Amino acid sequence: MANEEENTAELLLYGEISEYSWYEDDITPKEFNKDLKAMGEVEQITVRINSGGGDVFAAVAIYTRLKEHKANIAVKIDGWCASAATIIAMAGDSIEISVGGIFMIHDPAAGILGYYKADELKKIADELETIKQSIVNCYMTVTDKSEDEIKSLMTDETWYTGEEAVEAGFCTAVMLTEVETEVEDAEKIIVNSVPINLKTFHTVPKGLLGYANSHNNKPNVKNDKEDETMTLEEFKTKHPEVADAYKNEIMATAKTGETDHTAAVDAERARIKAIDEITLPGYEDLADKAKYENPVSAEAFAMQMVAAQKKAGSKFLNDREADLKDSGVDDVPPVSNKGGAGEDDPFGNIIDELYPKVK
Repeated sequence: MANEEENTAELLLYGEISEYSWYEDDITPKEFNKDLKAMGEVEQITVRINSGGGDVFAAVAIYTRLKEHKANIAVKIDGWCASAATIIAMAGDSIEISVGGIFMIHDPAAGILGYYKADELKKIADELETIKQSIVNCYMTVTDKSEDEIKSLMTDETWYTGEEAVEAGFCTAVMLTEVETEVEDAEKIIVNSVPINLKTFHTVPKGLLGYANSHNNKPNVKNDKEDETMTLEEFKTKHPEVADAYKNEIMATAKTGETDHTAAVDAERARIKAIDEITLPGYEDLADKAKYENPVSAEAFAMQMVAAQKKAGSKFLNDREADLKDSGVDDVPPVSNKGGAGEDDPFGNIIDELYPKVK
């Protein structure tokens, strides 16, 4: 989608990443290139991602096209960004992820059919190592983690929440947007209306999905719905350890929240008071903006006021120069008074009458 007025465009990368697509419902380099060409020359491209991954080579091709583009690339992860989808995300000049989003990295894998000799399997393993290194290189353009650390995280198939992905350096900021996740069964979930296949993942942390039956220990088992109508007392009786954990967490959050709120109020009052104390006459409107409309610290406001004074001083000098030019004084030719010789001196005569010379 292109916005001609703002000279921007948005690409929606929702679904499986694939080299080919029979029904054009997958994310493929061919479709991507077609969309990229259709949007024309734009200054900024927003790439919205919600994908469980897919073909590595297709992802690398899309990543390369984005990196080569002259536009500023703003990546926004609306839901999941797992496996090969994370490669595309690394092309962003900024990479934002929903606070409820998921970011996952793991080793590349090859699907094998048929019979192979040892040397043939060794060649496939070597190719996977080469592919892994190329993915590591992509991650290192964004995160400060070392090469060995990234490789270890990939081998462990590491999962991150939105905030954890930012802390780990794979994303630059968190978006305060919601993510709707619906668990169909142990092998398939729906994230923001996009189906994601879990069979290709070795580990899926239960906490990230919000349901008890991970596909790692109970494959092909539907979610147990018997607890959906439990009362609070029934839940506390059946799961006392979970109830206690939630209680402790809520109490800790409440205490911390109260302390943080009081501190925040005191800090805001101090900021406004400091701005009032340094505001010079004539700069009240600038102070109001600094206090309420575009809040800044007292130090930042002081710099704004200095800049405003400098601007006002420059305007005064420019206006004075313009007034002199408009007065026409430059057009008046100079006339000599011949040193004053032979001319009456009315002021001198008056002084002589009032104060006669005394010899």
